[in-house]
Amino acid sequence: MGKAERETPAGRVGGASPEAVDAASVLLLRDARDGAGLEVLMLERHLRADFAGGALVFPGGKVDATDCGLDAARWIGDNPARWRQRLGATSSAAAQGLLVAAVRETFEEVGVFLGRREDGAPVTDEDLRSRSFVAARHRLCDRTQAWDWRRWLEDEALVLDLRRLRFYSWWVTPEGQHRRFDTRFFVAKLPSGQTPTADDVESTEVSWIRPREAIEAHERGDAVVIFPTRRNLLQLDEFASVDEAWAAVTADAVDQRRIQPTMVRDGDEILVQHPDGGPAEPI
Repeated sequence: MGKAERETPAGRVGGASPEAVDAASVLLLRDARDGAGLEVLMLERHLRADFAGGALVFPGGKVDATDCGLDAARWIGDNPARWRQRLGATSSAAAQGLLVAAVRETFEEVGVFLGRREDGAPVTDEDLRSRSFVAARHRLCDRTQAWDWRRWLEDEALVLDLRRLRFYSWWVTPEGQHRRFDTRFFVAKLPSGQTPTADDVESTEVSWIRPREAIEAHERGDAVVIFPTRRNLLQLDEFASVDEAWAAVTADAVDQRRIQPTMVRDGDEILVQHPDGGPAEPI
């Protein structure tokens, strides 16, 4: 806890906090190989990561300025103006930034490209293993210098397919954290012919896991799954297949409210409280 933080009489932890920055995260789905339920792709963050180090998370990250200015020839999908209100974005450009960031971060962190070639040809594992794609992913992962991937997309005749994304949920980091994100979560189906891989910078490994199994691993102490991730997994666990989940999300039959929990103190322990109430939980 920083010196600026304090405990309110009700146990709420407050104080000065940075503004939450826009971010996007993707729940990448596939049906379980044994035909029983669906699986979601999760990555284990490096312990040295500045946010959620060591935790099981979905691929994602903050929106970059370049995400908001992608040329119309480099993406297909609904006009971002139609996404603006649904995503609570400040502008159509900001809405586009959230969608583009979701695709970029999925490629960067787990090596899955939600898009195609200009001529309609799919992106395959052969493409993802090519020198050009490997170099592009490496440069996106490089934390020592920023890289604008827009020229690369043009050179490779690549088009982001924003139709592959469905808005799933919206979580804001509680006040009192040293880094805060205003994160829109999306779901996407694993593209045929692509195999996820870890980036070795943000993540140590990637794995397919049933939502309930991830929650149970956290409850046993075998994994760290932070509060909003657990809640997203609980909602996802309601669906028996990818098609069922996709239909529900497409019909907006999921909780898409802007949810900002609060941090509360219970003795020496800091917990997180959902705005709907209920027992406070570990962060």
